[in-house]
Amino acid sequence: MSDTSKGFIKETDEAFQSAWHASKGGDAKWDAVMLSYGAEPLPQADREKLLNSEMKINRGAFPIELRRVFEKIAGKYPNDSKNFDMDAKVLEYYQKIKPFSGLGDIFKNASTGTAKYSQGFQKAKHHTYKCKNCGAPRLEEMQYDDCMFCGSKLFEPA
Repeated sequence: MSDTSKGFIKETDEAFQSAWHASKGGDAKWDAVMLSYGAEPLPQADREKLLNSEMKINRGAFPIELRRVFEKIAGKYPNDSKNFDMDAKVLEYYQKIKPFSGLGDIFKNASTGTAKYSQGFQKAKHHTYKCKNCGAPRLEEMQYDDCMFCGSKLFEPA
Protein backbone atom coordinates (compact mmCIF):
# COMPACT_ATOMS: atom_id res chain seq x y z
CA MET A 1 0.00 0.00 0.00
CA SER A 2 1.43 3.37 -1.00
CA ASP A 3 1.94 6.27 1.37
CA THR A 4 -0.80 8.26 -0.39
CA SER A 5 -3.24 5.35 0.03
CA LYS A 6 -2.39 5.20 3.72
CA GLY A 7 -2.90 8.97 3.94
CA PHE A 8 -6.30 8.76 2.27
CA ILE A 9 -7.48 5.96 4.55
CA LYS A 10 -6.12 7.71 7.64
CA GLU A 11 -7.80 11.02 6.81
CA THR A 12 -11.18 9.49 5.95
CA ASP A 13 -11.11 7.42 9.15
CA GLU A 14 -10.17 10.45 11.24
CA ALA A 15 -12.95 12.52 9.64
CA PHE A 16 -15.46 9.71 10.31
CA GLN A 17 -14.40 9.54 13.96
CA SER A 18 -14.41 13.33 14.40
CA ALA A 19 -17.94 13.54 13.00
CA TRP A 20 -19.09 10.63 15.18
CA HIS A 21 -17.63 12.15 18.36
CA ALA A 22 -19.13 15.60 17.71
CA SER A 23 -22.11 16.79 19.71
CA LYS A 24 -25.55 16.05 18.27
CA GLY A 25 -25.84 18.17 15.12
CA GLY A 26 -22.19 19.23 15.21
CA ASP A 27 -20.16 21.56 17.39
CA ALA A 28 -17.28 24.05 17.23
CA LYS A 29 -14.63 21.30 17.22
CA TRP A 30 -16.32 19.57 14.24
CA ASP A 31 -16.70 22.92 12.48
CA ALA A 32 -12.94 23.42 12.90
CA VAL A 33 -12.30 20.02 11.26
CA MET A 34 -14.57 20.98 8.37
CA LEU A 35 -12.93 24.35 7.93
CA SER A 36 -9.46 22.78 8.03
CA TYR A 37 -10.44 20.94 4.83
CA GLY A 38 -12.15 23.97 3.30
CA ALA A 39 -15.59 22.35 3.71
CA GLU A 40 -18.46 24.63 4.61
CA PRO A 41 -20.47 23.77 7.74
CA LEU A 42 -24.25 23.91 7.49
CA PRO A 43 -25.79 27.23 8.48
CA GLN A 44 -27.38 27.11 11.94
CA ALA A 45 -30.87 27.46 10.40
CA ASP A 46 -30.30 24.30 8.32
CA ARG A 47 -28.94 22.45 11.35
CA GLU A 48 -32.09 23.37 13.29
CA LYS A 49 -34.29 22.26 10.39
CA LEU A 50 -32.52 18.90 10.25
CA LEU A 51 -32.61 18.46 14.03
CA ASN A 52 -36.39 18.89 13.88
CA SER A 53 -36.89 16.69 10.81
CA GLU A 54 -38.00 13.07 10.56
CA MET A 55 -34.37 11.96 10.19
CA LYS A 56 -33.36 11.73 13.84
CA ILE A 57 -29.82 11.38 15.12
CA ASN A 58 -28.56 10.49 18.59
CA ARG A 59 -25.12 12.03 18.26
CA GLY A 60 -22.56 13.37 15.85
CA ALA A 61 -22.45 15.73 12.94
CA PHE A 62 -24.93 15.50 10.09
CA PRO A 63 -24.06 13.05 7.31
CA ILE A 64 -24.07 15.81 4.67
CA GLU A 65 -21.26 17.57 6.52
CA LEU A 66 -19.19 14.38 6.68
CA ARG A 67 -19.78 13.97 2.93
CA ARG A 68 -18.44 17.49 2.36
CA VAL A 69 -15.24 16.59 4.22
CA PHE A 70 -14.95 13.27 2.33
CA GLU A 71 -15.27 15.19 -0.96
CA LYS A 72 -12.38 17.47 0.05
CA ILE A 73 -10.24 14.50 1.09
CA ALA A 74 -11.05 12.73 -2.19
CA GLY A 75 -9.91 15.86 -4.03
CA LYS A 76 -6.53 15.64 -2.26
CA TYR A 77 -6.11 11.98 -3.22
CA PRO A 78 -7.76 11.60 -6.65
CA ASN A 79 -6.14 8.24 -7.48
CA ASP A 80 -6.75 6.69 -4.06
CA SER A 81 -10.37 7.83 -3.92
CA LYS A 82 -11.44 6.12 -7.17
CA ASN A 83 -12.64 3.01 -5.34
CA PHE A 84 -14.08 4.91 -2.36
CA ASP A 85 -17.85 4.34 -2.19
CA MET A 86 -18.85 7.63 -0.62
CA ASP A 87 -22.59 6.86 -0.50
CA ALA A 88 -21.93 3.58 1.32
CA LYS A 89 -19.55 5.22 3.80
CA VAL A 90 -22.00 8.06 4.53
CA LEU A 91 -24.80 5.50 4.99
CA GLU A 92 -22.57 3.48 7.34
CA TYR A 93 -22.03 6.65 9.35
CA TYR A 94 -25.76 7.40 9.46
CA GLN A 95 -26.44 3.86 10.70
CA LYS A 96 -24.10 4.59 13.64
CA ILE A 97 -25.68 7.91 14.65
CA LYS A 98 -29.38 7.17 14.18
CA PRO A 99 -31.47 6.18 17.17
CA PHE A 100 -32.28 2.52 17.69
CA SER A 101 -35.94 1.84 17.22
CA GLY A 102 -37.33 -1.52 18.18
CA LEU A 103 -40.26 -3.15 16.44
CA GLY A 104 -42.70 -1.53 18.86
CA ASP A 105 -41.63 1.90 17.68
CA ILE A 106 -41.97 0.90 14.03
CA PHE A 107 -45.58 -0.22 14.47
CA LYS A 108 -46.42 2.76 16.67
CA ASN A 109 -44.99 5.19 14.11
CA ALA A 110 -46.77 3.42 11.26
CA SER A 111 -50.20 3.62 12.87
CA THR A 112 -49.69 7.23 13.96
CA GLY A 113 -48.32 8.25 10.57
CA THR A 114 -51.09 6.49 8.68
CA ALA A 115 -53.78 8.32 10.61
CA LYS A 116 -51.97 11.65 10.45
CA TYR A 117 -50.76 11.73 6.86
CA SER A 118 -53.00 9.38 4.88
CA GLN A 119 -56.41 11.00 5.21
CA GLY A 120 -57.73 11.93 1.81
CA PHE A 121 -54.78 10.43 -0.06
CA GLN A 122 -56.16 6.95 -0.65
CA LYS A 123 -57.54 8.00 -4.03
CA ALA A 124 -54.93 10.64 -4.80
CA LYS A 125 -51.96 8.24 -4.59
CA HIS A 126 -49.79 10.84 -2.84
CA HIS A 127 -46.06 10.20 -3.28
CA THR A 128 -43.15 11.60 -1.26
CA TYR A 129 -39.72 11.68 -2.85
CA LYS A 130 -37.13 10.06 -0.62
CA CYS A 131 -33.37 9.84 -0.86
CA LYS A 132 -32.29 6.55 -2.42
CA ASN A 133 -29.28 6.42 -0.06
CA CYS A 134 -30.59 7.26 3.43
CA GLY A 135 -34.38 7.36 2.97
CA ALA A 136 -34.82 10.97 4.10
CA PRO A 137 -37.83 12.72 2.56
CA ARG A 138 -37.35 15.91 0.61
CA LEU A 139 -37.56 18.65 3.23
CA GLU A 140 -38.58 21.32 0.75
CA GLU A 141 -41.10 20.99 -2.06
CA MET A 142 -38.76 22.47 -4.67
CA GLN A 143 -35.65 20.54 -3.58
CA TYR A 144 -34.32 18.76 -6.67
CA ASP A 145 -30.55 18.65 -6.21
CA ASP A 146 -29.01 16.81 -3.26
CA CYS A 147 -30.45 15.30 -0.08
CA MET A 148 -30.24 17.87 2.71
CA PHE A 149 -29.48 15.09 5.20
CA CYS A 150 -26.76 12.95 3.59
CA GLY A 151 -25.90 14.86 0.38
CA SER A 152 -26.68 12.09 -2.13
CA LYS A 153 -28.32 13.01 -5.43
CA LEU A 154 -32.12 12.94 -5.06
CA PHE A 155 -32.75 12.36 -8.76
CA GLU A 156 -30.69 10.63 -11.43
CA PRO A 157 -29.40 12.94 -14.20
CA ALA A 158 -31.37 12.66 -17.42
